[in-house]
Amino acid sequence: MSKIHSLPAPKARISAKVRKAIEARVRQGASISAAAKHAGMSRNGFAKALLRPPVQEHLRKTQEAYVIEVEASRAVFQARAFEVALELMTTAKSEAVRARMAEFLATGGKAGGSVNVHVDARQMPIAGYEYVRPGQRVVDIVSVENLLGNVEKNRSDSET
Repeated sequence: MSKIHSLPAPKARISAKVRKAIEARVRQGASISAAAKHAGMSRNGFAKALLRPPVQEHLRKTQEAYVIEVEASRAVFQARAFEVALELMTTAKSEAVRARMAEFLATGGKAGGSVNVHVDARQMPIAGYEYVRPGQRVVDIVSVENLLGNVEKNRSDSET
């Protein structure tokens, strides 16, 4: 009896053009069309390649690597921003610029203000006809005093 040996699945190959298009898509934020054109391939060819699991995995790994690089350089850029802000605060001729840099440094580099949202909860519902669809349940919210008054009224009506 012959033994059947299974061969390991070949490692999925990703062409250099697809890799280049993925790099353009991730690092430059290019659209699928622009990334394909940058890599010298058709839009449909790149879009079709993106459907393959090995290409999706490569895209995910490329995105993760890019995010790690950006996060690593973020601290350097933030330190440089503080140096420039300090220089502007001490040497700028405009008082407004000096004041804004002082504010920037005081807030720890968090530029801009907070967002304020106002919700007016006192609005009364619009009076008028309200359509209730068949099968829809309507719930009336009543106060406890009203509810107890109705219970007492029903008891007195049933006793008479």
